Amino acid sequence: MPGGIFDSSKTRVAPVFDALAGSGKHWVPQLLQLAEHRPNRAAIAGLNLEYLNGGWGANETPLAPPVGLLSWMIRNPSMLRPQKSDHPERLRLLDGDPQVTALALDSLRASASHRAWYIFEGPTVPDAYIETPDALIVVEGKRTEAGPTTDTTWLSGRHQIWRHIDAAWERRARRRVFGLFIVEGTPGTGEVPAVWRAAVEDALTPSALASSFPHRGPEERAAIAAALVGVTTWQRVLESFRLPSSTLVDRLPSAL
Repeated sequence: MPGGIFDSSKTRVAPVFDALAGSGKHWVPQLLQLAEHRPNRAAIAGLNLEYLNGGWGANETPLAPPVGLLSWMIRNPSMLRPQKSDHPERLRLLDGDPQVTALALDSLRASASHRAWYIFEGPTVPDAYIETPDALIVVEGKRTEAGPTTDTTWLSGRHQIWRHIDAAWERRARRRVFGLFIVEGTPGTGEVPAVWRAAVEDALTPSALASSFPHRGPEERAAIAAALVGVTTWQRVLESFRLPSSTLVDRLPSAL
């Protein structure tokens, strides 16, 4: 997320979600239904979506990457984006050395420390992470960005929103997973800008799902795809929950 005086975490995510969390336990369904893409009422029918806890702002919640993805990356170094490295084992692994590949897989089974030489994706940090009894919700909040992030350091086409959803999927147990964008609305109307509607549609294409989930098969990709409920705007959230316009911070003092 960009920093500076328009930092979305401090000017949008934290003040809005602080206000929602302060309003009680029953705001999560209404938030999901604001997302433009799917008929969300059917998707959430019968779920207990009372807010339990969450993380955003200064208390963002890192989510570990799926071990299946980390294993796939070790076993498929030719599919990774070229990067410089000074670590001898990592260089041998990237060259496809079978002995180092076996060592990396054994090491992964023992420890998935994100700083290890055999790890090619670290934790992902949603701008907001929400837990309810029956669901996990991840939010990617935007303000000044021109569009979504669709690559990681090592994988082309691994969308940021899918990273969040993928990590939540791993810890879901019996719970459902939902993900959405909240972005800056069109000036004057608060509507979702066309670029963000297009971003959601692009994220749901077979090619984007394949590049974001190389470690998962077609059936599981389709199940995970249903977790993306779409996009709404900060302005629509304020309107729907009758929050004052002052909830949105215009800009931060440059010293912060």
